[in-house]
Amino acid sequence: MRHPPRELLYSYVDGTTDLPRRLLVEAHLALCPTCPTRAADYHGVGEPLPDATLHDELDVPSFDRVWTAVERVMIRRRSPEAAVLPAALLTALPDPSEWQWLELSPQRVKSALLTCDAGTGSSLFLTYFAPGSAFPRHRHIGLEENVILVGGYESGGVRADAGDWVIGAPGSEEMPRTEVDEECWCLSRIEPPGSSSSALGDRPEGG
Repeated sequence: MRHPPRELLYSYVDGTTDLPRRLLVEAHLALCPTCPTRAADYHGVGEPLPDATLHDELDVPSFDRVWTAVERVMIRRRSPEAAVLPAALLTALPDPSEWQWLELSPQRVKSALLTCDAGTGSSLFLTYFAPGSAFPRHRHIGLEENVILVGGYESGGVRADAGDWVIGAPGSEEMPRTEVDEECWCLSRIEPPGSSSSALGDRPEGG
């Protein structure tokens, strides 16, 4: 499994990441067997992180608040799209009924903008690849960071599987595609000015 850089985990523990990156890190932590311990060591805890963020450790909510949050998450998880996300992320995102999906045809890929950070301008996307589909070839103008949530894809001869932290450096190009018998869900953080694709135009997109 590929992991986020050490300095990125440090900034997550310090609370200096923006919201899209924090949620992306937490998605990786939910799938990775080693990074929760690494992050906890950076924090000086010496034990795996809880499901909530590090910043929630010192803010213990009332039972009513906890139960309300649990009910809200359970309702949201009834959406098949929301079900692929770790439950802890859902409380920081708009309700899945508000997600606006862009479907790319005939590629059989769809992508939804989940949230943006006003300070950094970065965006968080959830992308679905149907079996045997491909995201249009695109060039990364800004930094792109991805966590594979379910399944996997191949791009440029490199395989990415569930839990992998995949970086698209500015200037690089890719065309992720899935096998004919495999689907994939991917969470992506895109920094301005996004990516460029003949199929999409110049705009920030996940994938």
